Amino acid sequence: MHEKKHLSFFSLRSVLSEKALSLPDNRQQGKVDHSIHDVAVCAFATMYFQDPSLLQFQRRMEDAKETSNLKSIFGVDSIPKDAQMREVLDEVDPSYLKEVFPDYFMRLQRGRHLESYRVPGKYYLAAIDGSEYFSSEKIHCPSCLTRKKRFLHQIVQAAIAHPDKTGVIPLAPEEVRNTDGAEKQDCEANAGKRLIAKIRETHPKLPLIIAGDDLYGKQPFISLRKYALRLCGKGVRS
Repeated sequence: MHEKKHLSFFSLRSVLSEKALSLPDNRQQGKVDHSIHDVAVCAFATMYFQDPSLLQFQRRMEDAKETSNLKSIFGVDSIPKDAQMREVLDEVDPSYLKEVFPDYFMRLQRGRHLESYRVPGKYYLAAIDGSEYFSSEKIHCPSCLTRKKRFLHQIVQAAIAHPDKTGVIPLAPEEVRNTDGAEKQDCEANAGKRLIAKIRETHPKLPLIIAGDDLYGKQPFISLRKYALRLCGKGVRS
């Protein structure tokens, strides 16, 4: 099958690189060893190569061949240490990278790759669920959630899925995070409400069926969800 140019690896990589180049960088430029672009792209490469941690990624990159491959594939000039990556990325708001998701999604639409995901031929099934990706008893930040003397971070993720396919198409996630001035701790249900509204804002004409576990089957959430979906566009089931 002929690969469409706008869906080639290097075309998709260029989208990520463009977003990485636009990330704010408050460091003193005269003291910077690695560009914000290289730090962000190397962090992504850790996930792409399925390294278990930033440290393991860095250790593997100590091999000259591995480093050369990374630089040629992802277009980076230098590779920061794992501690440097953490320090720089901790200062970057994840929302700056959320535009990558709809950009990739539109490219899939343009290539008609979404058609096979329709169920039962008209709608798309968007499954949503919460996921915890960080937990510590000592390390924490102002946005951390707390549970049983632990600090943690969670997201609510939505993905287009099909019962006959193993692959899914992720949409931009919503972070479960505490904010200044909030009287109550944020939770998955509230983040889910924000996520649904943002999906409809980003994809107003996409016919969706929203699927979630019993947390999302409660009346307050359903009522708000129906209102948000009805407000933002037609062709949606909940």
